[in-house]
Amino acid sequence: MLALLSFCSIFWEWMRLNQREQQKETRRKQILDVSLDLFVRHGYTGTSTRDISRRIGISSGLMFHYFESKEQLYIALMNTASGSVKMIEEYGKMPMQPLELLREITDSILLYFQVSPTMPKLFLLVRQAFYADYLTDGMKKVVSRMNIPEKLVPIVKAGQKTGEIRKGNPKALALCYFSLIEGAAESAVCSPGEPLPDAGWIVDMLKA
Repeated sequence: MLALLSFCSIFWEWMRLNQREQQKETRRKQILDVSLDLFVRHGYTGTSTRDISRRIGISSGLMFHYFESKEQLYIALMNTASGSVKMIEEYGKMPMQPLELLREITDSILLYFQVSPTMPKLFLLVRQAFYADYLTDGMKKVVSRMNIPEKLVPIVKAGQKTGEIRKGNPKALALCYFSLIEGAAESAVCSPGEPLPDAGWIVDMLKA
């Protein structure tokens, strides 16, 4: 009986701690989602930690239990956005023809835009970062890894060698392609519910 009581006590303590961790993770995600929305709408410098905590309905002091500063919030969001870069790098290792590969990448990104309101906002936040003058050294370090067009240049070059992709400066073509992706992200954020372009329309601009 004592052993059973001891087991039950340990089990309920574990449940309590697990529930607390889940609550912390839920709150942390809420802070990230709200800060992302405000950063996209009002800019990084136009958003204060008080704005974020007020939107959530918590004190600024409580928010700092999760993130030490607004800068740390921004870096956390950029680290989340880096998943798109990793996805493209992983796709690049697949044995596929360049245009087929770009079609797969585009399909995946547009699908994310449809099912996750966070994803297109992250794309817009990254776009802002490349011409922002407020980045600290810590922020610049993580943003420097977010140059998606650079990751696409080798795919474009490979397609030009096979004759699938039109001639021209590979980086300029990658930037042109990616600008259409960013346009779709902006549409998803500004006009939610409106149809997004077909992946084929975007990829076709690269066809030879």
